[in-house]
Amino acid sequence: MKAVVYREYAPDDDYAKILKVEDIDEPKPKQDEVIFTNKASALNYNDIWGMRGVPIPGPLPHVSGSDVPEMLLP
Repeated sequence: MKAVVYREYAPDDDYAKILKVEDIDEPKPKQDEVIFTNKASALNYNDIWGMRGVPIPGPLPHVSGSDVPEMLLP
């Protein structure tokens, strides 16, 4: 599947430099999780702060796009 991934932070706020569309493995849901299709997603301020590595740097690489319309799969 395709995902927008960043593998480094963008301290100069040049997000286009760090965001890459990559093929990643399909996630395997746990017992209490679901998978949904995703045709589009948006970046919000949580994603922007994460790409800056502030206030706390998160683990890398990271898949961005926390705002998504959803459609549950059976």
